[in-house]
Amino acid sequence: MAKVARGLELDWVVIRVQPLRKVLAVVIIGLVAAVLVFLAYKSLNLSPEARARRAIERADAALAHAETQPLPSHWKDELEQARDQLNMARSEYAEQNWEDAEPLADSARKQFEALAGAGDQELVGVGRFFSLEGRVQLQRAGQTEWETAHQNIPVFNGDFVRTGRDGNAEILFADGSLYRISPNSLLEIHHEMSRESPGTIKMVAGRINVYTSGAPSTVTTDSAATEIDRDSRVAVDVAADDQKTTVAAFQGSARVRSNRGGREVVIGEREAVAAMASGTITEKQKIPAPPYPVEPRNNAGFDLVENPMIALAWRGRPRNGTVHLQVSRSKSFDSTQLEVDAPRLAKDEARLRLVAPGTYFWRVAALGDGTAYSEWSALRRFRVSSTSSEHLLEDSIPPELIVNQPQQLGRMFIFEGATEISATVTINGEKV
Repeated sequence: MAKVARGLELDWVVIRVQPLRKVLAVVIIGLVAAVLVFLAYKSLNLSPEARARRAIERADAALAHAETQPLPSHWKDELEQARDQLNMARSEYAEQNWEDAEPLADSARKQFEALAGAGDQELVGVGRFFSLEGRVQLQRAGQTEWETAHQNIPVFNGDFVRTGRDGNAEILFADGSLYRISPNSLLEIHHEMSRESPGTIKMVAGRINVYTSGAPSTVTTDSAATEIDRDSRVAVDVAADDQKTTVAAFQGSARVRSNRGGREVVIGEREAVAAMASGTITEKQKIPAPPYPVEPRNNAGFDLVENPMIALAWRGRPRNGTVHLQVSRSKSFDSTQLEVDAPRLAKDEARLRLVAPGTYFWRVAALGDGTAYSEWSALRRFRVSSTSSEHLLEDSIPPELIVNQPQQLGRMFIFEGATEISATVTINGEKV
């Protein structure tokens, strides 16, 4: 049988254009994604030199923007301090100290941004809530409704702030002053960024502690006006019943001027006066240093059955003076939750009988020859268990502590960080 030779057979292959476009699109997207991932990797894994150079470039841009803003004259010092810090970063970079140059440049940049941004009151306000605890409310200027305050929200000229019986708040103003507001307080804010005069707070009732930085500050009441000097720490207490205003300077100085009669008194470090609604101002009194809690150690644990009695001890009571002791289940020492409130203890310890399990907080303040108390001591805490068969567990693993890069605002440094729940951070014996 003869073989039949077959020629080459060709078939047309039809490729649709639409699927081809999809394939090309996928390939292009993949390439773009790869490039973006590569660039992100490069930006996140820069060499120390590149990170320092980038930080300095960002700080230069922030400085250029800050210099174009209409800053009050009392902010010029803050701008110069930030500029000096940027120059230090440049010097460290020139000496190839990359790891020192980067944080210096970052800190300077944050100061430039804060100064430039604070110049626009409509965006950032005259300050912000730095920290809050318990019930804290805010009433905007011209409004009648009260709203719950939150951390980092801005405050504006004309706003009202009030705290409940368990409320504490800290407001950080753009001029570097920090106002620590105690429970049961009501105040009105009179800070205006466009003015050269220092900011003013109108106290209606309650107590505030004012920490000034590079600029002075003023607190007014119905009885007196208190002009607080820069780099000072002053407490102003207003009695709700008779409007008596007590002013105590723990650091720096303050000028107290009566609203009636115009009498003025300048108080220095650890001095206090009281201004009456009638216009009189008392003689200056010395403020004793606060006592230091000694026993028990902070976060100590006790068994209610095995050890129903504990001793609280402190040192630093003034000679012939007394100590005010408070024990509470609340860190804010709400008056309705005080377990112990002993205002005049003429000794250096107190024995307590434990009656219920839980976590307790205690603090002490000193009273000398006059009527001016010291500031409260550092807060201490102890725990009580009702278990008799099992001992309290001791946590031998220290909690993790993360501290962010500090921020400088004038002569004030702000440290923020995080640690474990229920952990306490103390510096030089003071809770922070």
